[in-house]
Amino acid sequence: MTEYPGFEERSDSRPAHGIARLIGAVRGRPGALFVVPAMLAGALILSGCASLSAEECLAADWYTIGVEDGARGQPVSRVGAHRKACAEVGVQPDMARYEQGRAFGLQSFCTRERGYAEGESGRSYRGVCPPHLEPIFMAGYLAGQDRYRIKQDIRRLEQELASVREEVAEIRGNLDQGYTVDESGKKHPLSKYERDAMYERLLALGKEEGRLEGEISVQRNNLTGA
Repeated sequence: MTEYPGFEERSDSRPAHGIARLIGAVRGRPGALFVVPAMLAGALILSGCASLSAEECLAADWYTIGVEDGARGQPVSRVGAHRKACAEVGVQPDMARYEQGRAFGLQSFCTRERGYAEGESGRSYRGVCPPHLEPIFMAGYLAGQDRYRIKQDIRRLEQELASVREEVAEIRGNLDQGYTVDESGKKHPLSKYERDAMYERLLALGKEEGRLEGEISVQRNNLTGA
């Protein structure tokens, strides 16, 4: 299992125990292996963020906590945060149950669809998927990364284009009014040399504007095909 850094990782904390009740409701039913991951996907989006409180530690179901962490792609080291949170009330994680639950939860994380969503969001992959699921996850993740990079490129190009257009507007304004204004507010009439330099700059900016518009168009087409 491999870690793929290079993208901003968003911090998250453990969801509320509504998910725990959801898991408990379907655990043990025929086909639950396939039902729970799909239900978790929606529940994780809707649930709020919460850390382990003293009450949660005292009533902890470490299998369920493991499922929740696995479904969010948390590394096994995440249990260290739970251990620290629960130490104040003298509760230690049941590692066997936690790891069993996390392995189950990872089945809902290590999919092509989730990989694509993680890559498109610019999140880092922390190498959590087991060997038999990692290729599936990575196929989606790398495709999502491509889309993320294209969107980043478009954003950068649009910022450059906005800067070019802002400079064009400023130069045209100076030419129209026939003077520039310094920081003190004093007006300075334009000389012939200054006017000629401004016209040359406008020509250069026009070419740059066309280039940027072309690149943006290409990248938007790439985004459609990504």
